[in-house]
Amino acid sequence: MMNNHSIKLFDYNTWANKTILDHLMQLPSELCHENIKSVFPSIFDTLMHIYIVDYGWHSLLIRRYASDDYEAIRSTIARLTEEVKALSLPDFGKKQDLLSKSYYDFVSTTDMEQTTTYSTLSMQHSEVIQHVVNHGTYHRGNIAAMLRQLDHAGVSTDYSTYLYQAMK
Repeated sequence: MMNNHSIKLFDYNTWANKTILDHLMQLPSELCHENIKSVFPSIFDTLMHIYIVDYGWHSLLIRRYASDDYEAIRSTIARLTEEVKALSLPDFGKKQDLLSKSYYDFVSTTDMEQTTTYSTLSMQHSEVIQHVVNHGTYHRGNIAAMLRQLDHAGVSTDYSTYLYQAMK
C-alpha cells in the first residue's frame, strides 16, 4: 500500500519536473541563466538545486554513502554542480530522467516503511519520498515566481493538474 502511494507521489514529481522543463524550453534560451534577485541567482540554479538535492536523497536511500560522511556528500555536491552547470536544458532533462528512473526503480521494488538515516534523523523511505516531492514543489513555485519577475508566465505543476491530466 505505501509503495503505491510513494510511486504515485514520485510519478507526480517526475511529471512536474518534466512539465516545468518543457515549459522553460519553449522560452528564450538565455532566460534560464538570467540573473534575478530571488531565492537563487537564476532559474537554472534553482533547477540544479532541485536535481542535486534529489540526487543526494536518492544516494542516501540506496546507501551510496554513509549518512554521516559529510565529506563525501560535499564532494558529490561539488562534482554534480560542475557536471550540471554547463548543460543545456535538453541535456539537463536527460540527467533528470535518468535520476527519475532510478528513483522509480527504487520506490517500486523497496519496502517503503524501511528507514534511512541522515545524520541523526531517521525517516521511513516513504517520508523521504514525501520530502523530495515537497522540496521540488516548493522550488518549482520559486521558478514560477522568477518567471513572473522576468515577465513570462509559469505553468501549472499542481498535483490536481497532474491528476486531471493523468485521467485523460
